[in-house]
Amino acid sequence: MFSIIYLEEKVLTRTSFQMAIEKQEDCKVIYSNGSIKEFCDYLQKESKHPDLCIIADSYNYIEILAVIKAIKEKSNHTFILLKSDAKFMKAICYLMKNGLNGIFFTDEEMIDFKKCVRTRTRFNLSSDKSKLITSDLLGNINIKELNYNSAPLTQNEIIFIQACTKDLSYDEIASNLHKSVNTIYGYRDRVFKKLQVKQRTAMVMTALKRNYIDL
Repeated sequence: MFSIIYLEEKVLTRTSFQMAIEKQEDCKVIYSNGSIKEFCDYLQKESKHPDLCIIADSYNYIEILAVIKAIKEKSNHTFILLKSDAKFMKAICYLMKNGLNGIFFTDEEMIDFKKCVRTRTRFNLSSDKSKLITSDLLGNINIKELNYNSAPLTQNEIIFIQACTKDLSYDEIASNLHKSVNTIYGYRDRVFKKLQVKQRTAMVMTALKRNYIDL
């Protein structure tokens, strides 16, 4: 059995979401509650940690951090999941920097929880967003709201866009990045398609707005 514990203060939401979860084969919600204190007490008392912990996004940051801390004190293997939608990306950035390691957007179709946990995937959070958040690629600037998309940029493509912010030709960018000119044009074409732009200037401006790069 794939065991799940679920923190959600709204009783109707908790009940309906629990029913949806248990429609998945062998999934069982073994504990659910709306109280942060009682939930943390349960985590501390139970000797066997669950396969998955689902935390609703209706609590404030400090309360959610308390739950994350309680989970990590009990076991490093419990997968933490924030149930949210894309408009809460700022909160997701903050929480991931403080230990959150899983995201599920509720405006997406119900995902296979067992598969996601076992493969340690990021629950519909694109890989480039995860890297920006967890490795703090942007330095000390504040991470603004990120636009979720299904065609994430690769690390090489992000580096290419950053290089395009300088007054360099594509030949010069290729030389600086130790790539062939054909490779650079390949990056350009793929990034244009992913960002849905047609010009270099528009590409850089879009990347800045989405916090892929910094100036």
